Parts: sequence; structure tokens; C-alpha cells
Amino acid sequence: MNALAVLASDGPAADTVTPGVLGFIAVAAIGVALYFLMKSMRNRLAAIQVERDEPAGSAEDSAGTAEAAEAEADPGPAGSAGTPSPSS
Repeated sequence: MNALAVLASDGPAADTVTPGVLGFIAVAAIGVALYFLMKSMRNRLAAIQVERDEPAGSAEDSAGTAEAAEAEADPGPAGSAGTPSPSS
């Protein structure tokens, strides 16, 4: 029966605290500020120039040529580059 009395009353009880219009205005202002901050961040991130790596297909080719260049430059262990080792 008490629930019916609360539903039938004209408004909230005198001891109930509600955010009211001021709370709505504060939340709306935060939402508007957030919208403009996100818009500004999106524009700033779009303006950043980043060096891109080579595409995946050419990265494999360059890795193969790097290994070949390294093999040519590095003769390996002493005596294995085609020069005969001293034998007794």
C-alpha cells in the first residue's frame, strides 16, 4: 500500500535529492566539450606524417638481397673461402 502512495504523490519526497536542471546542463556541457576535443584530436592525428615501411612483398625481396650481400661480405671462418688450409 505504501508503494501506491508514493506513485500517487505529485513529486519526489521533500528529502529526496535530484540533479535537476543544473545537473543536466553540466552533463550536456561535458558532452559538447568531449565532442569538440575528439574532433580536434582526429584532425591532429590525421595531420601526422609517418614513414611507412615497404610493402610485405618487397620486404621479402629486400631480405633476400640483404642475406646475399651479407654472404658476399662475410668470408666465414678462416681457410674456408677457397684458400687451402695447411696440411701436414
